[in-house]
Amino acid sequence: MAPNGILFLVFTYLMGLTMGSLNCPTGKSNALQFHVVRQCQRAAADEALALENTSSLQECADLAHELRGLALNYAPGGPKRRRNSFDQRPFGKEGDKEQHVRSRLGVFEQPGEFFNCHVLKCPQNNTFSGMVNDSRFDYYSLYGRPTVVRNYSCIPEVGLFVVYTQPSAYLNASLTCSNSSEFTGSLAHIASEHRTNLLAQWLLEFKRRSPPQAEGNVYLAYVGLAYNSSTSLSPQDFRNSQRESLQCFLYRAWEAGHPRLGGELSNASCVALTPRGTWQTLNCDLELPFICEIHTARPTFAWERSGSELDIGPNAVFECDNDRV
Repeated sequence: MAPNGILFLVFTYLMGLTMGSLNCPTGKSNALQFHVVRQCQRAAADEALALENTSSLQECADLAHELRGLALNYAPGGPKRRRNSFDQRPFGKEGDKEQHVRSRLGVFEQPGEFFNCHVLKCPQNNTFSGMVNDSRFDYYSLYGRPTVVRNYSCIPEVGLFVVYTQPSAYLNASLTCSNSSEFTGSLAHIASEHRTNLLAQWLLEFKRRSPPQAEGNVYLAYVGLAYNSSTSLSPQDFRNSQRESLQCFLYRAWEAGHPRLGGELSNASCVALTPRGTWQTLNCDLELPFICEIHTARPTFAWERSGSELDIGPNAVFECDNDRV
């Protein structure tokens, strides 16, 4: 083999070792899948990210991924799902009053009538209060069945989060997120401009809405980023809750004078997010509020096998199977 070829193989091998040791995410490891949650129902699409007609569920899901949608409605079509069986009017007929009302509504005010793919900013919560019985559609979410925790918030195009205002040291905060009995999660991932800015804005709004007591004032909140001299490969090798290195990502939002590494932090440095959209390094023993991120449901091998997330709780449509193709 030519010397250049040998050098290339050695370089590729070393790069593989480096990327492996940094534990950088891959497209495969980060694959997200929409799971069917309710059949013969659709979520309200008043503030949809997109209303489109697509040729397949996969095309609708690809559009949702592109727009960072967290849920979607999809109408598969077919002879048995061409009309809404919950509409008791004879097929193709409606009264003069209904025709008048419909004629005054725009196309985008009637998404169920004109579009088979609705990309949604946020999933439904556990009350499913925004659902409409419509046998033409099925409702999908990245999160599968809604989590049982009631005090979580959706940040559109980012994800689902829980803020804990009771201060805690970093390790205890991390364990609270990862060991919760109400959801599967971790301290929030922030290594992107989009996530950092929207989470900071959410913190600011949270602080404004909270009562003036100290516990409600979240000026700093632990997130999923920390440096540990015993495991990190370099002074800049901060790791998130999935042990992925910050060096795998392009974005940084360090506050002036940060990150701080050295004697006063000795073995570890933990990261907190500010409402200004910056990151600060702090002693991990300092007790602060913290932000947990709720994880999406695990991917399955095929759309047909994602029925494990199907919700049959209150107000689900049990007779839906009679209308499916």
